[in-house]
Amino acid sequence: MMMSAMTRWRRHRGEAGLTLTELLVTMMIFGVLMAIVFGVLISLTYQSRDTLARTQTLQEARIGLSQIDRQVRSGNVILNPAEEDESTSGVDPYYSMRIFTQEDGVAQCVQWRVIDQDEDGFGDLEFRTWNPQNLLDFTDWGGVAHNLIRMDASPEDADDIDRDDPSTWPPFWVDTAGTDSTVAHYVRITLRLKDPQEREDAKPVAVTSVVTGRNTVFGYPASSCAEVPPV
Repeated sequence: MMMSAMTRWRRHRGEAGLTLTELLVTMMIFGVLMAIVFGVLISLTYQSRDTLARTQTLQEARIGLSQIDRQVRSGNVILNPAEEDESTSGVDPYYSMRIFTQEDGVAQCVQWRVIDQDEDGFGDLEFRTWNPQNLLDFTDWGGVAHNLIRMDASPEDADDIDRDDPSTWPPFWVDTAGTDSTVAHYVRITLRLKDPQEREDAKPVAVTSVVTGRNTVFGYPASSCAEVPPV
């Protein structure tokens, strides 16, 4: 009789399941594991979104650099970006550049600029062209790359630019090292990019390249493209 009662008690105890304390501990462990899993998934989602946005932005910037490179290599005169200002380009010095080029066999003036039209912190890489013989024959500004950001501090003159410090490089800058008195021969182009869809703490990326033009070695006047259409 005693053994029968003990057997029934053990069977009842075995079928009772978890106690409330055990259930709470199990739920707490499961909750912690789920929080870790969701945290990893959210982090991967943000990283994937940042990567996609950054890839598209970089692709646009590289297309712009490739186009500038072709124009500069076919250029006869490259005007110094330090001489640009609001009246000629609508932006500060070093944020615009003019080229007298014969790309595709057509003599024309090309002007590039980095500008933040709506002042939201994200600018555009734009360009326009005009006939050097007729200032009324010009195109409107056209965008090539977007989501460009400004430097922390724009240089006021060449002394503010350090060749060994990329953080001081403006969008357009003539490196006259080793060129003697040649005007605007080697041009350093630096575009800083960050897509608005990226997280606020995501770091911007920079695309930089040095382009070399023929400049005035073939006897073209340095005043070519000195006059510009209305900004």
